[in-house]
Amino acid sequence: MKITRRTFLKSSAVVGGSAALSFEIERVFDQMADFAQRADAATPYPLNQPDHIIYSTCLQCHTSCTIKAKVLDGVMVKIDGNPFSPMNMLPHLDYDTALEDAAVVDAKLCPKGQSGVQSEYDPYRVTRVLKRAGPRGSNQWEAIPFDQAIDEIV
Repeated sequence: MKITRRTFLKSSAVVGGSAALSFEIERVFDQMADFAQRADAATPYPLNQPDHIIYSTCLQCHTSCTIKAKVLDGVMVKIDGNPFSPMNMLPHLDYDTALEDAAVVDAKLCPKGQSGVQSEYDPYRVTRVLKRAGPRGSNQWEAIPFDQAIDEIV
C-alpha cells in the first residue's frame, strides 16, 4: 500500500482534530455537570414545571404525534414529545405518573414537529381564509369569512 502525501495529510488532520475535539468535549461535559448542580441548588428551571406545559397534538404531518409544548410568559418556546405516549417514548410513562414528575421528562419528536414553534410565530403564516381577487398569478387576495369559504368550496 502506497501512502501519498495527500493521504498522510488527510489522516493527520482527522487524528489531530479528533484528539483536540475529545479534550473539548470532556471540558464541555464538565461545565454542563457543574451548571446542572448549580441550577438544582438555585431556582428551578421554569419550563420543567407543570404549569408551563400544554399537552396537545402536532399537525405538521399526517402522523399526528402527541406533543408537550412549553410556554414561557404566554409564548410557546419549545416543543417536545409527550412522555405519556408510546408513539414518542418507549417505554412510555405510566398514566398514573404525577404531572410534576412527568414535566421533567422530554420524549423524542421529529424535527418537523419541533419546528412547530417557527410555524406558529411565522409572520407570513396564513391566519384567515383568502380568496383570489384578481386574475390567476396576480397575487391579489381578499379575506372572506370561514362560512363563506365552506359554502363556496362545497
